[in-house]
Amino acid sequence: MLKPALFLAVFAATAIAAQEGSAAPLSPNCSAKAPVKEFLVATGEWDTVPKERGGMPAPYTDRQQARAANSKLERYTFDPGVIIVKRGDCVVLRIHVVKGSHHNVTIEGTEIGSEGAPVVDDNGAPTGVKAVARSNPNPYEDPARLKDGEFVRGEQIVLKFQANQAGTYRMICEVHTFIGPKGELRGYDEKGKPLSGPMVGYVTVLP
Repeated sequence: MLKPALFLAVFAATAIAAQEGSAAPLSPNCSAKAPVKEFLVATGEWDTVPKERGGMPAPYTDRQQARAANSKLERYTFDPGVIIVKRGDCVVLRIHVVKGSHHNVTIEGTEIGSEGAPVVDDNGAPTGVKAVARSNPNPYEDPARLKDGEFVRGEQIVLKFQANQAGTYRMICEVHTFIGPKGELRGYDEKGKPLSGPMVGYVTVLP
């Protein structure tokens, strides 16, 4: 039979282990004592038309797909593309749309994302707007109605979460990311037609 002190120690250790095992990998609520790590993130969209040495457009191969001369080669990025933090850190991502008419952000396998997030100004103060379904406020770009979580060129949102479990988590823009049946990131559909994406960053949580 365990002595009371030993029993309490075992019980406490079991409770902590159970709590850690059931905790969300990334939690939207940070503890008051968690170290804060803040990052500025910008969206990027890049394109080029591959050319021969003489300057003439040339055919090329992109991700095992043959492309004709004058075809536009595109890539979509978050900058920085990799966020590295320690387990227990309170992470603040200030994400600013610089390239592209609109984007959204979700961290795969977690509840962290831009859906419903407040749009903030350069000082981080809420503007009264949230990333919810609404008309695109930049009519000179894409006039389409935005979906939940989408924010537009010139807007900035803040994602805040506590890193509870070590690992690498994909941070994706669902507007520009296509994921295959095995979780692979795809730039082309089954018929070889180019897709707008993928657009992916990574959050790595160290033990």
